[in-house]
Amino acid sequence: MSKAKTICTVCNYIYDEAMGEPRLEISPALKFEDLPDEWACPECGSAKDMFQPCSCVSLPIYEQTCVVHHHDTNPNNTLAATAEGALSKSAPVGQLVAQRPLRACVLEQYGIDYCCGGKATLEEACQKKGLQVEEILEKLLAADRKGAQSADTDWTTASLKDLIDHIVNTYHQPLRQELSRVVQLAEKVARVHGDNHPEMVEVMNIFNRFKAQLELHMQKEEMVLFPGIASMEATGTPQIFGCGGGIEHPIDVMNQEHDEAGEALSAMRRLTNDYTPPDDACSSFKLLLSSLAQIESEMHQHVHKENNILFPRALELRKPALTSR
Repeated sequence: MSKAKTICTVCNYIYDEAMGEPRLEISPALKFEDLPDEWACPECGSAKDMFQPCSCVSLPIYEQTCVVHHHDTNPNNTLAATAEGALSKSAPVGQLVAQRPLRACVLEQYGIDYCCGGKATLEEACQKKGLQVEEILEKLLAADRKGAQSADTDWTTASLKDLIDHIVNTYHQPLRQELSRVVQLAEKVARVHGDNHPEMVEVMNIFNRFKAQLELHMQKEEMVLFPGIASMEATGTPQIFGCGGGIEHPIDVMNQEHDEAGEALSAMRRLTNDYTPPDDACSSFKLLLSSLAQIESEMHQHVHKENNILFPRALELRKPALTSR
């Protein structure tokens, strides 16, 4: 099988012939020169003539996936240095949940996004939803008192290796099984109810894309990013990704893909009227809506632990290396 790689000179996307491009249904082993002339970079849309042979060092782990590279210019990609657990309307909502996981229940109740939108302050999030920030602060304080005796692991201080194992075992593995189950259910509901409820055909199409993209996303995390983070923690040395980039590049890509998954979930929620079954919904219809709501809830926790805890802590590991230069 061909293992050549070709890089987009505009955005640094890598076409890996060993992987193909699952998002575009391009099978492995298809050489870059055999792609159609009209083929364009799936990340930035650049034409084929903007690609050149990739000169990156070939490591075994990179033979299993390809990673898009973007420079991280966001200074907020580190955990805010506020008092541990302190409640403040100026604190990012992702940080608030990282400090006290039970706070997520309050934010979920009011529709406040603490995963992909975790960098927004509580005040900003409340303004966006038309909520009184003082009321939400009172609810969060009540959740803190309720969870005072909680024995939940503090993932802001646990080892990154333990956090990665937790994410894979608690979210990735069950999610793979659930995606396979729900895709069949979505196709069944669209087939049976599509005439009376055309929105369910659109839900099926969105979910099919959501499933394919998320499965590839988790594969990239488990084969490239997570091992790299664990190695940085164990050895104290930076890891090289793709064509010589640092860990900020794959993290930036994962954040973007999390945003895309969140947009798909929001679209399905909107199409189903907040997962509300219509009067003529059968058991399968109701089960599908319930399953989609559960996936969305789990994804909020899943993405939160990556975006607001794992990734910022991993980026902190670069600091000794950057300081020593």
